[in-house]
Amino acid sequence: MSKKVEALGTDFDTERVLADRKKCRKYDQCGLGEEFLYFGSTMHPRHYYIPYGEVKRVYKRVSGSDLAGKGFLAPVLYLVVEYGDGKERQCSFRYLQDCDAMQNELERTHPEISQLSPKGEEKKREREEIEARMARNELSETARAAQKQLEEARWEVHKHQAMSDKMAAMAKLKRHADLFRPWVGAVAVTVLAAGGVVTAAGAVFIRRGSRMAGLLMVLFGIMMMFTMVSSRALPSKLTNRKRRDREYQEAVEAMARALKGYRDLPIPVWYAHPVVFDRLIRILQEMRAETVDEALAVLKDDLRAMDNTTVLSKEDYEEVVKIKPLFTVRDYQ
Repeated sequence: MSKKVEALGTDFDTERVLADRKKCRKYDQCGLGEEFLYFGSTMHPRHYYIPYGEVKRVYKRVSGSDLAGKGFLAPVLYLVVEYGDGKERQCSFRYLQDCDAMQNELERTHPEISQLSPKGEEKKREREEIEARMARNELSETARAAQKQLEEARWEVHKHQAMSDKMAAMAKLKRHADLFRPWVGAVAVTVLAAGGVVTAAGAVFIRRGSRMAGLLMVLFGIMMMFTMVSSRALPSKLTNRKRRDREYQEAVEAMARALKGYRDLPIPVWYAHPVVFDRLIRILQEMRAETVDEALAVLKDDLRAMDNTTVLSKEDYEEVVKIKPLFTVRDYQ
């Protein structure tokens, strides 16, 4: 970690900032100190700092994929910090749980900082207005019957929460493997091997007396290898399609066996997750559908439309991240 820090807002005494950063709680390349919020890059973690009093918003942003959810690799998760007079700085996260943990801690220690983007706050207001309208309106007999059917099915599926969560997790891993391109892995392995060769050649140069050239070669080779290892582009068990297909099918079959005695499941078993039922019930309550089949079609359209440009509230984001792979791996069938 760099011993230097750079202010993005008000400049503070360097020793004071370094002392605060030394004790900060670390979340990937970012950190939360007692006085300052820190973020940086892979090479310079927690290099930049902003005092909490100047931070206006901290929210997630997803990019790196096209409308089909495909890209060079998987979509990239960023945490965006808005500060000062509307300036922004973003930092990538390798793991969603690190980003969630940082936001949760920030919400606990600094509840005055918004966790939503401006569009996210607008979406939240719209949702609150819809919920208020829902409370004032009566559902039709058909919609009420569909809601009752979904609520009963949700309760049955909730008894097998661990299985439905595992099915969603396996679908997410399968989706990641499906998006992985073999040629990307081949290029990554080639670059990794080249980095090893360059490093070894540099060591030979150093032993023969060419210290400067050899040292540069060693550093360059190590950089090549480090970049490939941290890029998630190397083939691994996470990108093994046959293995992920098998694990996903096993999870679906286990869920089907668990619900075998329940004959009134209104949706396909591969979509049987409590969050899916929650969103279907909400669609009925919003009067966007009258029957279960119509609500499922609306949910599929909603999920298809949610790409990397869609702004979601924190609650919606967490729900969509959990259930969308259940639909994408089945091609929304």
